Amino acid sequence: MGIVVDASPGIAVVQDIYDEDVKNAGKIQVSVEEPLELSKKYLFIGEVTEKTTDDGKELRLNASIAHDIDTLDITNYKEVQDMEGKVTRTMSG
Repeated sequence: MGIVVDASPGIAVVQDIYDEDVKNAGKIQVSVEEPLELSKKYLFIGEVTEKTTDDGKELRLNASIAHDIDTLDITNYKEVQDMEGKVTRTMSG
């Protein structure tokens, strides 16, 4: 999941929205077929690849699906995931 911070045809830079500390949130380049809108949130499904550059190694996400989740409440989503984890631990214990 990420928010688009830079976009051009075929590629976008996406910042992690799952981390509450926006200053330390990671960014990744995403290759996509459809155009993405700046400042919109998306859920991406695809494959992460690693490319060696002069500056070191760079990760890139080759997204086969980019689903608009702009209306998703991230706080509620995190709460549901935490609850699911607690239920799973309880049932497996």
